Amino acid sequence: MGSTVRLRSRAAQALAVAMMTLSAAGLVTSAVDGGLLRLGAPVLLFGLIGWAAFWQPYVEVSDGAVRIANTLRTVEVPWPAIQAVDGRYGLRLETAFGPVNAWAAPAPAGRQRARGELGSTAAVVADRLEALRVAGHLDDPRLERSAMPTTWHWPLIGTIAVLAVASGVLPTLG
Repeated sequence: MGSTVRLRSRAAQALAVAMMTLSAAGLVTSAVDGGLLRLGAPVLLFGLIGWAAFWQPYVEVSDGAVRIANTLRTVEVPWPAIQAVDGRYGLRLETAFGPVNAWAAPAPAGRQRARGELGSTAAVVADRLEALRVAGHLDDPRLERSAMPTTWHWPLIGTIAVLAVASGVLPTLG
């Protein structure tokens, strides 16, 4: 039907770059001032959260499914499970398994939202869903699984936890 498309918010990516740049500058400054042990963990945590929350998330639309990579987990939503696409405030998929929200999907501007227009990511998903329906691929939708495939980002979660604890403990040691 169509090619695989990966969508990200440019504004969120700009915020991620700003946070990671500030984090790098903070690491250099604290190293020069001799406070790296005391300030390194919270500064690294700030940069990691910037990357995890604003750079890494995406929505991938393919003929097989919609993959939504949020900050802490990735969910693969098969097309037969999608019942409705809501794009007024970003991207929300109403599915047979329950609602799924995409962190990476930009919301439409106020006037677009007032006119009932979908955000750009939601429009791509809605268009592909409609194309699959028109082509007859969703005439007899069957769910192959009892739940959507979900992958938790355990290395990221663990790193955030370690840095959060270090941010509270290390300053008391210095």
